[in-house]
Amino acid sequence: MKYNQYAYVTTPLEKEINELQAIDFLPSNYSNYSLTELFGLLVKQTIAEAKTAESKTAKMIEFAVSETTVLADYLKESHDSINPKAFYNVALQLLGYHVEYDYQLSDPLAFMKKQALPYKEEIGSINELIDAFYRLLNTRSKNGQLLIDVMAGKGYFVPFWGKKQFLFFNGKALPVFDTSKVIREVVYVESDLDTDEDGKSDLIQVTIFRPAGSSKELPVPALYTASPYFGGIIDNVKRNHSVDENLSDATLWSNPQYQAAPIVSANQPRDSDAPASEEAVHKGSYPLNEYLLARGFASVFAGGIGTRGSDGLRITGAPEETESAKEVIEWLHGDRIAYTDRSRTQETKASWCNGNIGMTGRSYLGTLQIAVATTGVAGLKTVVSEAAISSWYDYYREHGLVIAPEACQGEDLDLLAETCQSNLWDAGSAIKVKPKYEAMQKRLLEKSDRITGQYSDFWEARNYRHHTDGIKCSWISVHGLNDWNVKPKNVYKVWQKVKQLPIKHHLFLHQGPHYNMNNLVSIDFTDLMNLWFVHELLEVDNHAEKQWPTVMIQDNLQADKWHEENDWADEIGQKVTYYPTDELDLQKDGNGKAKLSFVDHGGQDFKAAKISESDWQYKFICGDEKWAKPSLRFTTEEYIHPVTIVGRPEIKLRVAGSLPKGQISVALVEIADRKRLTATPKFLMRGGQELGYRFGTDTLQEFVPDKLTHAKLITKGHMNLQNYQDMKKPSKIKADQFVDLDFKLQPTYYQMPVGSKLALIVYSTDQGMTKRPLEDETYTIDLANTELHFYQK
Repeated sequence: MKYNQYAYVTTPLEKEINELQAIDFLPSNYSNYSLTELFGLLVKQTIAEAKTAESKTAKMIEFAVSETTVLADYLKESHDSINPKAFYNVALQLLGYHVEYDYQLSDPLAFMKKQALPYKEEIGSINELIDAFYRLLNTRSKNGQLLIDVMAGKGYFVPFWGKKQFLFFNGKALPVFDTSKVIREVVYVESDLDTDEDGKSDLIQVTIFRPAGSSKELPVPALYTASPYFGGIIDNVKRNHSVDENLSDATLWSNPQYQAAPIVSANQPRDSDAPASEEAVHKGSYPLNEYLLARGFASVFAGGIGTRGSDGLRITGAPEETESAKEVIEWLHGDRIAYTDRSRTQETKASWCNGNIGMTGRSYLGTLQIAVATTGVAGLKTVVSEAAISSWYDYYREHGLVIAPEACQGEDLDLLAETCQSNLWDAGSAIKVKPKYEAMQKRLLEKSDRITGQYSDFWEARNYRHHTDGIKCSWISVHGLNDWNVKPKNVYKVWQKVKQLPIKHHLFLHQGPHYNMNNLVSIDFTDLMNLWFVHELLEVDNHAEKQWPTVMIQDNLQADKWHEENDWADEIGQKVTYYPTDELDLQKDGNGKAKLSFVDHGGQDFKAAKISESDWQYKFICGDEKWAKPSLRFTTEEYIHPVTIVGRPEIKLRVAGSLPKGQISVALVEIADRKRLTATPKFLMRGGQELGYRFGTDTLQEFVPDKLTHAKLITKGHMNLQNYQDMKKPSKIKADQFVDLDFKLQPTYYQMPVGSKLALIVYSTDQGMTKRPLEDETYTIDLANTELHFYQK
């Protein structure tokens, strides 16, 4: 598999020499060495685990330059040039590859090409040798990390600890901060909120891990992760809401209003700055933060209102959540007061912070990044938002229906608030907030309206996309194309807004579900983020903003292939229209006039079968006779050349239900018997990546070809029949009344390989996402007024 490397910054030789000397790798008198002597010295420098000159020299017998010669013997002779085969045999061993198992000593360059590892054709001078070593130190090793990071994990930079300065190499920060002396402290930021209505401003507990030496004299940037899970989760929550119930008449809906919590103005910052008096007992929960902590970036966590150590209530998705997360940045930037403890007597400042803050995190943590960015808060310079919700309606609802996140049937705003209300774990806090918490639970359940699933002012208050004009910071979004928890519509729709703003913006789309991508083999994401944060938060001109394409999309056939695009939208493809006919075939020029029907049994058969939602979905898309019966399926001929479906497919269909209510689901599926990539990345080297010197590890992983499967879900969507006139307002319908539905499916970027077929499936109950009615309903589709539109490359 290729180890793609987008974060390498092309560097002139003079700067290479300066950087190598700055890390004590290249001696100042290097020109006095012969080519062979310098080669030997630089190899020894790379062996960071050997701490003395004698032990490094002894290690030379462990390396081979050819099938017959070890490095120790090679260095005994003088060479006018270093044979590239000899150099890269040693280089591959330094990178962690094993002779015979990974590559052959007879042809190391063939392996370099196969793995997309950089190499030089000639090494005939001192300068060429220096350039080759500089590039080698900046090459990804077998464990996925740069060789210089592998050396760091073995203690190479320990002699630099205590120098109280940042050090950069190829535009990235190096781990020159003492990870054995990380400062761990807790402070309490005073909010303007009073969500528990006790007449006092809510305090927000903030946990800080910062480098030893960070101070007014050496201010450092902060990576802030707003994590409602940081204080722990209430994992004994009540059973999720039942979805085994009949659909309601959606016209019973009555636009619930958003109700704001009371405001109590906080005190203004003063001149006093007492040191924090409480030590952090939590551990950092995000490996990317840990990696960058060793490189000089403080790691800051706060759960926000209602979480353990903080006052207040969880109000999932509400503006109060945004406000409490934003207020931590205001303190970091020097614009808000915080205290050393809950007594509110001694103020403490983030005087160790340089005032530049970036946000990190996935899922709820990424969601709060979008929310906070829309406020335009001073000090927030960039966000790296992964698998984030941009509208809570698009998380729990869709087109007038209650729709579950994958594997979370029956979850909703109220239950997520319960999960995160971790201050209930502290008995004193529980006594204070329990009555208000129970009232809030009832309010969230009522206002979120699980009965009809309609859009309302309550959901409007939880739609961050309507406030993107406030965004001033640079932007990186990361999302899985197979994420059916936070469905891709969330990132697609916010991307359409962000790309129009006068800010730096990038998008990464990987092949995973609800997943991080900082440790994938196929892309050097951690290095890219190192480069990015150095540029955005330390203001180093390392050209990070131009280092990689605007949009990077991982291929669904070859995991080590990344598509480089300028955008992700319908417009990057060409529009195609398919008309399903009564011959159950998709014909571009068809004119089918038949009306076809199917009977939906809701969840009755599913409950009786006692199978999982994921098992049901696979059997369903494969056309298993039992599960395919309540659907209509239309399939193309085999593709004779590869085609990539891009953007958001749109379905237009005329449909009638035998009841005065109904739900329609539509799926696009690739049909072909072949080995597809694993649904989640496979662990390739568990704990194989050192985040610093004896400072935690991460695991190398990647999507790999798996067992033979028959079908793969590309995308799907759902709609309430009663919203046929207005997506935000239901209309009365009669039994057997035909209505015209027009809605878009979840966005995608999916390559259809040669020999595959595209299937359009029209059905009603989606066992994993929609409600599962207890009554039968017959749906009739008028094919003469049904068509599928999508864009393809």
